[in-house]
Amino acid sequence: MRMMLKQQWVAAACAAVVGGSGVANAHDLICEKTVNGASVVVADDYPYTANYSFRVENVHPTLPSVLLTATDDVLSSEGFSFVPAPPVIIPVNGSVTSNFALQIGSYEECVALAAQDGLADNHIDNTFRVTFDLGSAMCSARLTCEREEPPPVECTSATRTLDFFSTRILSLTQCLALGALNLGPIGTIVTLPAAEGILWGSPAMYPAGGVRSQLDRLRFLLARQTLVGVCNQRLFGSTPTPPSLLTAAVAALNTTDCDLISSLIDPVDGFNNQCDSYPLPANFIPGPATPHAAQAIAVDPTSNSGQSCSP
Repeated sequence: MRMMLKQQWVAAACAAVVGGSGVANAHDLICEKTVNGASVVVADDYPYTANYSFRVENVHPTLPSVLLTATDDVLSSEGFSFVPAPPVIIPVNGSVTSNFALQIGSYEECVALAAQDGLADNHIDNTFRVTFDLGSAMCSARLTCEREEPPPVECTSATRTLDFFSTRILSLTQCLALGALNLGPIGTIVTLPAAEGILWGSPAMYPAGGVRSQLDRLRFLLARQTLVGVCNQRLFGSTPTPPSLLTAAVAALNTTDCDLISSLIDPVDGFNNQCDSYPLPANFIPGPATPHAAQAIAVDPTSNSGQSCSP
């Protein structure tokens, strides 16, 4: 009977594999893995250094344990090897620790590393696995990849958004008084109704009815932000980053490259928003916000281009 119980105990120990974030338990050895001293960190400033630490501890009450292997499913391909190299005899109450510094050059590189676990996400959840005579133990630490935040803009002049110009007839009139607005295939905007039509029109539908094509929808979205951006330049002297952003937007409108057009919508919108709370020039009279009157005079000048996104 005692022999049978002993055999059952050994079999259970051999089958025990417990994994998770932070510390994992096993019969003889446990492991702990951290990155930059924590079990969960965020990379949002590149280049980023992820300092991994791997600790393996003997938890057998009376006997030394032998660390047979120590591997990491992602970091091993990046040059990681456990030091001291297994097999390692770890005495009672003893432990061994190995460190590895992973250099991540960019957000794109970080996401590529995250994809090595087979999941399309932005988490590097690589697993550290150790084996010993009676089983194995696993532990992990999470590094989340986030895009680097751009430095805050130090405003020296005002910008205002689409909502501002679409509702203030006087402001939009002053912008048009400084010259026609070239929006590529969308047209050259000269009149107030046409300008309001761009700002109030539907990105989804043509004014004559029917759903806009993908190309015409993206052109419309970029054109309205570009119109606002040009007014910010003309009326307030604001300059986007890079200074050629609005010129590049107009050039993109003249193409059928939907990826290029789409990639410029957010940057131009960002320029229009970046100094929205900065005071307007003292001599500028914006006029009251009259959204109903502005929408009432709006006439969308666009139509079906008959074109489609280039392959």
